[in-house]
Amino acid sequence: MERRHHVFSVDLFERYATKGRGAITCMATGNDVIVLRTNKGWVIRHDFGVGDSYDIDLSVGRPGQQSIHKVFVDPGGSHCIATVIGSNGADTYYTHAKWTKPRILSKLKGLVVNAVAWNRQNITEASTREIIKLLFELKELPEAFTGFQMETASAHNGTRFYVMAVTPTRLYSFTGIGSLDAIFTSYVDCTVHFMELPGEIPNSELHFFIQQRRAVHFAWLSGAGIYHGDLTFGAQHCSPNGDENFVENKALLDYSKFSEGGEGVKPTSLAISELLLIGNKVKVVNRISEQIVEELYFDQTSDAVSRGIIGLCSDALTGLFYTYDQNSIFQVSVNDEGRDMWKMYLDLKEYAAALASCRDALQRDQVYLVQAEAAFVAKEFLRAASFYAKMNYVSSFEEISLKFISIGEQSSPGLEGCCCFCLLM
Repeated sequence: MERRHHVFSVDLFERYATKGRGAITCMATGNDVIVLRTNKGWVIRHDFGVGDSYDIDLSVGRPGQQSIHKVFVDPGGSHCIATVIGSNGADTYYTHAKWTKPRILSKLKGLVVNAVAWNRQNITEASTREIIKLLFELKELPEAFTGFQMETASAHNGTRFYVMAVTPTRLYSFTGIGSLDAIFTSYVDCTVHFMELPGEIPNSELHFFIQQRRAVHFAWLSGAGIYHGDLTFGAQHCSPNGDENFVENKALLDYSKFSEGGEGVKPTSLAISELLLIGNKVKVVNRISEQIVEELYFDQTSDAVSRGIIGLCSDALTGLFYTYDQNSIFQVSVNDEGRDMWKMYLDLKEYAAALASCRDALQRDQVYLVQAEAAFVAKEFLRAASFYAKMNYVSSFEEISLKFISIGEQSSPGLEGCCCFCLLM
């Protein structure tokens, strides 16, 4: 990709975003709302849609030093959950965009919340619907869950739920039709299937890429590499267990492919679009070719450079991407990232996908030309002629005719009809 054709660009979005409340340690976003946690026990909410912000001190009334473990915000930007860990254990708080004070979730007392999956189809500004209800306990789990995502799809006999959950080394899938209660009840007396990828990583993540309000891709930052694929919810051939009928085009991206010198340095964070964004130097990796297509650069302050970029996150509703260091928020803008995908598929000889990604007749001609020449070299002359006949601009009728005449195929059955078709086009 030529440097003048950058797909991604980075702009400073908010400098000193914590307003003196400490250094940024975590960020979440949804619907133009950004929620930050700091190392001094504060949660700061910026609503850039309406130009409003406020902060909440979750260390008030708690003895000793407090640390906000993680913060979560729903895709609509109304609901926020934050877990605080201190000398007297863990407490989890819920707050709404219109509240001035948080509410402690007593049912989660002492539990550390690592991941939250939001039901995007049912959640409203006023209610999150399902929350704090024990549905299932995986007792043999050797390590904590670090990522949850869920999706729903309409089926002929109800709503199908699909839940994907990951630990640093395992990916679990839960699916069924009905309610969440019924689905997880069905797993009580049966073996829960999982896929295991051994390897150590302290910051395992799971992300869905949302397009037109539907998850279409997933990516798991695991110890072994980035496991990713396409999601096909609502398929009629779904089985009750496992992800094999939901996930297509699965692949494992080895870290050595985008590390300098091939040393396999594991990323600190991940975001997924049509491409993959990988920190802490934010590198853009094409999911199909598994090649680095861009590396992004940031205007950091001197006091933030030492820690570098901490994490990446995406706004599922607006399609925007953000990254952050300990002081500032940066927006990652995407400019027509799919424009060169036809070339990528063409290089991989995935011709149907290349044609589907073409933007104009000239691009399609180039795909037909490659197929025609491959067939011609293989002496599949009828097939070659059929591809040549589909072209409009790349090659002229005379050029194609001379190509066949030069090898004595001017009388090849079907060729004359194909060339006439080309003239009619």
